[in-house]
Amino acid sequence: MRFVFVSLLALAIGCGSEEVVELPAPVEKTQLVATIDQIAATGQVDEGVLTGLTMGLEGAGLMGEAALVQQYPSVGDEARVKKMAKQLSKDVKKKLEAGVE
Repeated sequence: MRFVFVSLLALAIGCGSEEVVELPAPVEKTQLVATIDQIAATGQVDEGVLTGLTMGLEGAGLMGEAALVQQYPSVGDEARVKKMAKQLSKDVKKKLEAGVE
């Protein structure tokens, strides 16, 4: 039992990483629709943009929309991503105009 504990402890210490992961800045509330429109125009999904967009949507209180954005990489089809992003842009614009916080 002692051997297992020591082995696990050594593994945990040896696998420790001091690498700092820097997150992109959240997209500002005023730029949410423009960022989504950019995705809708290209159908291209960049992980950094999606992370910042997700953080911005969450900050604006749009949790469902943030979850939807996180699905884009798994869609795979650019045409479908464009369609989803166009609809999301309309929904976010409407909610922001209504004053969703």
